Amino acid sequence: MPDVLIFMSLCLEVILCIIQSFSMSSSVNEILFFNSYVLLVGIIFYFLSVGFNKHFLIFAYILCFALFLMGQKLFKYAQNGGYDEFLTFVFLKLSPSQYFVFTRIMYFSLFMLFAGYRFGIELVWSRRKKTSLKESTVKSNQSCLVSYKTILTILLFICFVCSVYMQFKIVREKSSVSYTDSYLINVDVNPIIKIGNYLFTGMVFLYLGTRPTKKQVLILLTMFLIVEGGLQLLIGRRALLAKALLFIIWYFICYYKFDRKKLPNKYFIFLVIFAVLIIILFWLVERSRSSSESQFEFLDALSSFFTSTGGSDSVIANTIDKAEDFPKDGIVYLLNPVKDALFDNVLVRKIVELATGASSESFVQGVDYVNAHDSFSHWISYLVNSELYCNGYGMGSSYIAELYLAFGFIGVCIGGLGLGIVIAILSGIDLSSYSVTGKAIKLFLIYNLFTLPRSGLFETATNFLYFICAVLIFKCITFVLGLKLRRS
Repeated sequence: MPDVLIFMSLCLEVILCIIQSFSMSSSVNEILFFNSYVLLVGIIFYFLSVGFNKHFLIFAYILCFALFLMGQKLFKYAQNGGYDEFLTFVFLKLSPSQYFVFTRIMYFSLFMLFAGYRFGIELVWSRRKKTSLKESTVKSNQSCLVSYKTILTILLFICFVCSVYMQFKIVREKSSVSYTDSYLINVDVNPIIKIGNYLFTGMVFLYLGTRPTKKQVLILLTMFLIVEGGLQLLIGRRALLAKALLFIIWYFICYYKFDRKKLPNKYFIFLVIFAVLIIILFWLVERSRSSSESQFEFLDALSSFFTSTGGSDSVIANTIDKAEDFPKDGIVYLLNPVKDALFDNVLVRKIVELATGASSESFVQGVDYVNAHDSFSHWISYLVNSELYCNGYGMGSSYIAELYLAFGFIGVCIGGLGLGIVIAILSGIDLSSYSVTGKAIKLFLIYNLFTLPRSGLFETATNFLYFICAVLIFKCITFVLGLKLRRS
């Protein structure tokens, strides 16, 4: 049944697009608006019917896609109408032709994502083979993993202390300034503390790659939640808490192999209750930050959850509106995070400073910053409203907007298809394998999937560089100690 609904939605989308190509109509645009949600409902019901636990990674990603890119609009439309109006950062009303571009981008980015995953997961399942190691090799590897865990326990403890200290410092300093000024804070922390903070997630993922026991998993993920989610919530970064929680839920599903067998109904009920509690928690955080005294009502909390957390569709809409105003080709902004990670990161700056004796010039958010950098998120905010941008505000980013600016509609479709295949490949991860580094890399990619709809395609390039540093430190120590896993 869900497949039929998805097919009917696709047929309707194609027919309406043909009609719009001959005669632009606002009424047809409004039907296209609703058709995107029909596709979304069809995809969600498809995964519920086949077992969302077996496809939790893509299921969670699509829920995030809906939350960040489609949630706000649906509730705002129910309240005020205006399917072609966007409210995040500044008010924008697209022309019929502009909205037609927008709705095609949204629809086909979601459809191609689903199609790519369906194609990719068939390949993953068809190639999944059971492997067995010789008993002597197993014993050798288990002994080696014990040594790995000892090394990582020491490194992880040091990094955890550094991370907790730095996060508390950020919370304390941000809470003492205005919301606008807090964007401009450069927290003064000892470089050693910063390094430990940056290496923390890498050490967690490496440890999770060593086939940890249930007790070790519980300790690791609790530490991870405190640093990556709990402390971030204190400064209002709710999306980071949700990202950490989704990763933890996915990991437990895979760890207990519920991705390969039926999930008991009681666990499904627990997840629903947990989702409701998160919505209430986010409402309390928003109420505290806005100093509101409003009484709790679940429908209002649900609406607030979607309208305040969503809104990244405004980035796509404003990119369509301002595409001609960007001073450089779109691919420059798409790849800029990679360039910055390789040539403009903290480590490179320090090396240049030591070699030349001249410190690298840095800029706060403003005109000088956008002129010195090719950051998509900064440029779109500056082009949309330079005054707000120079006062410290920003509208965020979206990989869909970046792909559209770089390659147009075709780029969005191909990017969605490729992303679906990548998620399918990542879904095939085997937590019981002995590939510590390989699993850690996949865990890093999976963790950063959940906020991708509201961030750039390569926005985590710098974090990946820190992750690689953690891997290299671990590899160097194990090499010096002569530790190496054996393969059958």
